[in-house]
Amino acid sequence: MTLPTGATDVHAHVMTGPGGGVPGAVYAPFEAPVERYLAHLDDLGLARGVLVTPSAYGRANGVLRAALAAAPDRLRGVAVVGPDASDDELAALAAAGVRGCRVQDRFAGGTPVTALPALQERVAGLGWHVEVWTDPREHRALLREAATRGRVVLDHLGLLPAPPPGEPDPAVPLLRELLDAGDAWVTLSGAYRLVPGTAEAAAAPALRERVAAVLAAAPDRVVWGTDWPYVAPPGPVPTPADHRAVLADWLPDAELRRRVLVDNPARLYGWADNV
Repeated sequence: MTLPTGATDVHAHVMTGPGGGVPGAVYAPFEAPVERYLAHLDDLGLARGVLVTPSAYGRANGVLRAALAAAPDRLRGVAVVGPDASDDELAALAAAGVRGCRVQDRFAGGTPVTALPALQERVAGLGWHVEVWTDPREHRALLREAATRGRVVLDHLGLLPAPPPGEPDPAVPLLRELLDAGDAWVTLSGAYRLVPGTAEAAAAPALRERVAAVLAAAPDRVVWGTDWPYVAPPGPVPTPADHRAVLADWLPDAELRRRVLVDNPARLYGWADNV
Protein backbone atom coordinates (compact mmCIF):
# COMPACT_ATOMS: atom_id res chain seq x y z
CA MET A 1 0.00 0.00 0.00
CA THR A 2 1.36 3.39 -1.03
CA LEU A 3 0.61 6.41 1.16
CA PRO A 4 -0.27 9.65 -0.61
CA THR A 5 2.12 12.58 -0.63
CA GLY A 6 1.42 14.77 2.38
CA ALA A 7 0.02 11.95 4.56
CA THR A 8 -0.46 13.10 8.15
CA ASP A 9 -0.53 11.58 11.62
CA VAL A 10 -2.87 13.83 13.62
CA HIS A 11 -2.40 12.39 17.10
CA ALA A 12 0.91 11.98 18.93
CA HIS A 13 2.72 13.32 21.98
CA VAL A 14 6.29 14.31 22.82
CA MET A 15 7.96 14.36 26.22
CA THR A 16 11.45 15.18 27.42
CA GLY A 17 12.03 12.56 30.09
CA PRO A 18 11.29 12.17 33.79
CA GLY A 19 10.04 15.19 35.70
CA GLY A 20 7.47 17.87 35.10
CA GLY A 21 4.41 15.70 35.55
CA VAL A 22 1.31 16.99 37.32
CA PRO A 23 0.24 15.50 40.67
CA GLY A 24 -1.92 12.42 40.22
CA ALA A 25 -0.87 11.80 36.62
CA VAL A 26 -1.67 8.28 35.42
CA TYR A 27 1.85 7.94 34.01
CA ALA A 28 5.13 9.76 34.53
CA PRO A 29 6.64 11.67 31.61
CA PHE A 30 9.30 9.64 29.83
CA GLU A 31 11.81 10.16 27.04
CA ALA A 32 9.90 10.64 23.78
CA PRO A 33 11.63 13.57 22.06
CA VAL A 34 10.58 15.25 18.86
CA GLU A 35 13.59 13.79 17.03
CA ARG A 36 12.24 10.29 17.64
CA TYR A 37 8.79 11.34 16.56
CA LEU A 38 10.10 12.73 13.29
CA ALA A 39 11.93 9.44 12.73
CA HIS A 40 8.62 7.66 13.42
CA LEU A 41 6.96 9.72 10.70
CA ASP A 42 9.78 8.93 8.29
CA ASP A 43 9.56 5.22 9.05
CA LEU A 44 5.87 5.20 8.17
CA GLY A 45 6.29 7.41 5.10
CA LEU A 46 4.31 10.26 6.64
CA ALA A 47 4.98 13.89 5.74
CA ARG A 48 3.33 15.67 8.65
CA GLY A 49 2.36 15.23 12.27
CA VAL A 50 0.22 16.82 14.97
CA LEU A 51 1.47 16.88 18.55
CA VAL A 52 -0.94 17.05 21.48
CA THR A 53 0.19 18.18 24.94
CA PRO A 54 0.02 14.96 27.00
CA SER A 55 -2.15 14.78 30.11
CA ALA A 56 0.91 14.22 32.31
CA TYR A 57 1.94 17.85 31.67
CA GLY A 58 -1.45 19.31 32.59
CA ARG A 59 -1.71 22.78 31.04
CA ALA A 60 2.05 23.23 30.62
CA ASN A 61 2.66 23.59 26.88
CA GLY A 62 6.37 24.44 26.88
CA VAL A 63 7.51 21.03 25.62
CA LEU A 64 4.94 21.23 22.83
CA ARG A 65 6.10 24.68 21.73
CA ALA A 66 9.75 23.61 21.67
CA ALA A 67 8.89 20.54 19.61
CA LEU A 68 6.92 22.56 17.07
CA ALA A 69 9.87 24.91 16.66
CA ALA A 70 12.04 21.95 15.65
CA ALA A 71 10.05 21.35 12.45
CA PRO A 72 7.59 24.21 11.91
CA ASP A 73 6.71 23.26 8.33
CA ARG A 74 6.06 19.66 9.25
CA LEU A 75 4.33 19.86 12.63
CA ARG A 76 1.22 21.43 14.14
CA GLY A 77 0.01 21.37 17.73
CA VAL A 78 -2.99 20.89 20.00
CA ALA A 79 -2.47 22.59 23.36
CA VAL A 80 -4.15 22.26 26.74
CA VAL A 81 -5.50 25.57 28.02
CA GLY A 82 -8.34 26.74 30.22
CA PRO A 83 -11.06 29.31 29.54
CA ASP A 84 -9.00 31.69 31.67
CA ALA A 85 -6.00 31.58 29.32
CA SER A 86 -4.63 35.04 28.59
CA ASP A 87 -4.63 36.65 25.17
CA ASP A 88 -0.83 36.63 25.21
CA GLU A 89 -0.67 32.90 25.96
CA LEU A 90 -3.10 32.03 23.20
CA ALA A 91 -1.35 34.30 20.70
CA ALA A 92 2.02 32.73 21.50
CA LEU A 93 0.63 29.23 21.05
CA ALA A 94 -0.98 30.14 17.74
CA ALA A 95 2.28 31.66 16.51
CA ALA A 96 4.09 28.46 17.48
CA GLY A 97 1.81 26.36 15.27
CA VAL A 98 -1.01 25.38 17.62
CA ARG A 99 -4.33 24.98 15.82
CA GLY A 100 -6.56 23.53 18.53
CA CYS A 101 -6.93 22.73 22.22
CA ARG A 102 -7.99 19.65 24.14
CA VAL A 103 -10.42 18.78 26.90
CA GLN A 104 -10.55 15.35 28.52
CA ASP A 105 -11.68 13.46 31.60
CA ARG A 106 -9.93 10.12 31.18
CA PHE A 107 -6.59 10.90 32.88
CA ALA A 108 -5.69 13.38 35.61
CA GLY A 109 -4.39 16.70 34.34
CA GLY A 110 -5.67 19.14 31.79
CA THR A 111 -9.00 20.83 31.20
CA PRO A 112 -12.29 19.01 31.96
CA VAL A 113 -14.89 18.27 29.32
CA THR A 114 -17.42 20.40 31.18
CA ALA A 115 -15.33 23.46 30.25
CA LEU A 116 -16.01 22.84 26.55
CA PRO A 117 -18.62 25.61 26.01
CA ALA A 118 -16.52 28.28 27.71
CA LEU A 119 -13.37 27.11 25.96
CA GLN A 120 -15.04 27.17 22.55
CA GLU A 121 -16.02 30.78 23.16
CA ARG A 122 -12.52 31.67 24.33
CA VAL A 123 -10.69 30.29 21.28
CA ALA A 124 -13.30 31.06 18.62
CA GLY A 125 -11.41 34.11 17.40
CA LEU A 126 -8.33 31.99 16.72
CA GLY A 127 -10.17 29.59 14.45
CA TRP A 128 -9.18 26.67 16.67
CA HIS A 129 -11.08 23.43 17.07
CA VAL A 130 -11.51 21.66 20.42
CA GLU A 131 -10.36 18.06 20.66
CA VAL A 132 -12.34 15.90 23.08
CA TRP A 133 -11.16 12.74 24.80
CA THR A 134 -14.11 11.27 26.66
CA ASP A 135 -16.81 8.65 26.56
CA PRO A 136 -19.45 10.56 24.56
CA ARG A 137 -22.26 8.68 26.29
CA GLU A 138 -21.42 10.69 29.40
CA HIS A 139 -21.66 14.07 27.63
CA ARG A 140 -24.03 13.41 24.74
CA ALA A 141 -26.05 16.62 24.96
CA LEU A 142 -22.98 18.74 25.67
CA LEU A 143 -21.13 17.38 22.63
CA ARG A 144 -24.15 17.67 20.37
CA GLU A 145 -24.59 21.32 21.32
CA ALA A 146 -20.85 21.99 20.99
CA ALA A 147 -20.90 20.69 17.42
CA THR A 148 -23.49 23.33 16.53
CA ARG A 149 -21.25 26.12 17.87
CA GLY A 150 -17.87 25.17 16.44
CA ARG A 151 -15.52 22.45 15.31
CA VAL A 152 -15.16 19.50 17.70
CA VAL A 153 -12.82 16.54 17.13
CA LEU A 154 -13.62 13.25 18.88
CA ASP A 155 -10.48 11.33 19.81
CA HIS A 156 -9.92 7.62 19.36
CA LEU A 157 -13.08 6.73 17.44
CA GLY A 158 -15.25 8.03 20.25
CA LEU A 159 -13.46 5.92 22.86
CA LEU A 160 -16.24 3.34 23.32
CA PRO A 161 -14.84 -0.20 23.57
CA ALA A 162 -15.24 -2.41 20.52
CA PRO A 163 -18.32 -4.64 20.70
CA PRO A 164 -18.07 -8.41 21.18
CA PRO A 165 -17.76 -10.36 17.90
CA GLY A 166 -21.01 -10.56 16.01
CA GLU A 167 -22.75 -7.83 17.98
CA PRO A 168 -23.68 -4.36 16.64
CA ASP A 169 -21.45 -1.49 17.63
CA PRO A 170 -23.30 0.90 20.01
CA ALA A 171 -20.88 3.67 19.06
CA VAL A 172 -22.22 3.80 15.51
CA PRO A 173 -25.58 5.54 16.14
CA LEU A 174 -24.00 7.84 18.71
CA LEU A 175 -21.19 8.99 16.41
CA ARG A 176 -23.63 9.43 13.54
CA GLU A 177 -25.80 11.59 15.77
CA LEU A 178 -22.86 13.82 16.69
CA LEU A 179 -21.58 14.02 13.11
CA ASP A 180 -25.06 15.02 11.94
CA ALA A 181 -25.38 17.66 14.67
CA GLY A 182 -22.82 20.05 13.21
CA ASP A 183 -19.08 20.41 12.71
CA ALA A 184 -17.98 17.25 14.54
CA TRP A 185 -14.97 15.26 13.36
CA VAL A 186 -13.64 11.81 14.29
CA THR A 187 -10.05 10.63 14.62
CA LEU A 188 -9.37 7.05 13.55
CA SER A 189 -6.87 6.03 16.20
CA GLY A 190 -6.21 3.90 19.25
CA ALA A 191 -7.64 0.56 18.16
CA TYR A 192 -5.39 -1.10 20.74
CA ARG A 193 -7.08 0.98 23.45
CA LEU A 194 -10.57 -0.08 22.37
CA VAL A 195 -9.77 -3.81 22.41
CA PRO A 196 -7.56 -3.98 25.54
CA GLY A 197 -4.85 -6.61 25.53
CA THR A 198 -4.91 -6.87 21.73
CA ALA A 199 -2.30 -5.64 19.25
CA GLU A 200 -3.31 -2.67 17.09
CA ALA A 201 -3.54 -4.61 13.82
CA ALA A 202 -5.46 -7.47 15.43
CA ALA A 203 -7.89 -5.00 17.04
CA ALA A 204 -8.70 -3.14 13.81
CA PRO A 205 -11.26 -5.62 12.39
CA ALA A 206 -13.40 -5.29 15.52
CA LEU A 207 -13.84 -1.60 14.67
CA ARG A 208 -14.55 -1.89 10.94
CA GLU A 209 -18.28 -1.22 11.33
CA ARG A 210 -17.56 1.97 13.28
CA VAL A 211 -14.92 3.18 10.84
CA ALA A 212 -17.15 2.49 7.84
CA ALA A 213 -20.04 4.32 9.49
CA VAL A 214 -18.13 7.53 10.19
CA LEU A 215 -16.56 7.49 6.73
CA ALA A 216 -19.98 7.08 5.15
CA ALA A 217 -21.50 9.82 7.31
CA ALA A 218 -18.77 12.45 6.98
CA PRO A 219 -15.82 11.49 4.76
CA ASP A 220 -14.56 15.09 4.83
CA ARG A 221 -14.45 15.15 8.65
CA VAL A 222 -12.36 12.08 9.42
CA VAL A 223 -8.63 12.03 10.17
CA TRP A 224 -6.17 9.37 11.38
CA GLY A 225 -3.48 9.19 14.06
CA THR A 226 -0.91 6.77 15.47
CA ASP A 227 -1.12 7.75 19.18
CA TRP A 228 2.71 7.61 19.44
CA PRO A 229 4.44 7.06 21.93
CA TYR A 230 1.50 5.03 23.29
CA VAL A 231 1.30 6.27 26.88
CA ALA A 232 -0.16 3.88 29.48
CA PRO A 233 -0.85 1.14 26.91
CA PRO A 234 -3.52 -1.43 27.86
CA GLY A 235 -1.74 -4.13 25.86
CA PRO A 236 0.98 -4.57 23.22
CA VAL A 237 2.53 -1.33 22.01
CA PRO A 238 1.71 -0.70 18.32
CA THR A 239 4.47 -1.14 15.75
CA PRO A 240 4.94 0.48 12.33
CA ALA A 241 3.73 -2.79 10.81
CA ASP A 242 0.57 -2.53 12.90
CA HIS A 243 -0.13 0.97 11.62
CA ARG A 244 0.37 -0.08 8.00
CA ALA A 245 -1.99 -3.01 8.50
CA VAL A 246 -4.63 -0.78 10.08
CA LEU A 247 -4.48 1.70 7.21
CA ALA A 248 -4.83 -1.12 4.70
CA ASP A 249 -7.80 -2.50 6.66
CA TRP A 250 -9.67 0.74 7.29
CA LEU A 251 -8.70 2.77 4.20
CA PRO A 252 -8.28 0.31 1.32
CA ASP A 253 -9.32 2.85 -1.32
CA ALA A 254 -6.61 5.23 -2.57
CA GLU A 255 -8.96 8.20 -2.97
CA LEU A 256 -10.32 7.73 0.54
CA ARG A 257 -6.77 7.46 1.92
CA ARG A 258 -5.89 10.78 0.34
CA ARG A 259 -8.95 12.44 1.80
CA VAL A 260 -8.39 11.14 5.35
CA LEU A 261 -4.60 11.35 5.42
CA VAL A 262 -3.97 14.52 3.40
CA ASP A 263 -6.92 16.74 2.49
CA ASN A 264 -8.86 16.63 5.76
CA PRO A 265 -5.89 17.25 8.08
CA ALA A 266 -4.65 20.03 5.80
CA ARG A 267 -7.96 21.84 6.34
CA LEU A 268 -8.19 21.06 10.03
CA TYR A 269 -4.65 22.10 10.96
CA GLY A 270 -4.09 24.91 8.50
CA TRP A 271 -1.52 23.63 6.06
CA ALA A 272 -1.79 25.90 3.06
CA ASP A 273 -1.29 23.11 0.52
CA ASN A 274 -1.66 19.36 0.34
CA VAL A 275 1.84 18.39 -0.76
